[in-house]
Amino acid sequence: MQRLVPIFILLFLLASCKSKQPAIISTSSNPYSTSADYEPLASVEGYSSNKKYGLTGKYPVKVGDRSVINQRRYLSALAGPNGEELSFHRRGSCCPYPSENGYGGSALVDVYEVAYEGLTEPILIYISFYDLEKLHIPKGFTKRAQ
Repeated sequence: MQRLVPIFILLFLLASCKSKQPAIISTSSNPYSTSADYEPLASVEGYSSNKKYGLTGKYPVKVGDRSVINQRRYLSALAGPNGEELSFHRRGSCCPYPSENGYGGSALVDVYEVAYEGLTEPILIYISFYDLEKLHIPKGFTKRAQ
C-alpha cells in the first residue's frame, strides 16, 4: 500500500497538467508587484506562433538562470493589450516536466496571476526558470514601452 501512494501522487500531478487549470501543488502568498518594479528583460521578441505559449503549463515561458527575478523581469517586459501596466504575483507551482536542469531530472512551472486595469478576471502565466528558450509575448499581451 505504501508503494501505491507515490504512484497515485504522480498520476494526480500528471493528470492535473492535462486539465485546463492544472492543480497548483505549492502555493504562495507573495504580494503583488507591478511592471514598474523591475527592469524588463530586453530579450522578449515578437509574438509566439503557439497561441497557448505561456498560458498553459504544457507550454511555459522558459526564462532560465534559476532566477525568480528573471520571471518577474519577463512579466515586466509585457503590457496589457492597450499598453496597460501589469500587476502580478506568484500563486504557486504546478506541472512537472522532464528537465536536465531541474532536481532529479524534473522541473516545475511557476504560476503567476497577472492583472491590468479593465481586466475582469486575472490571467495565469506559466513560467519555468530551469530552462531557457527564446522569449516571446503571449497572446493577449503586448510588449511594454520602454
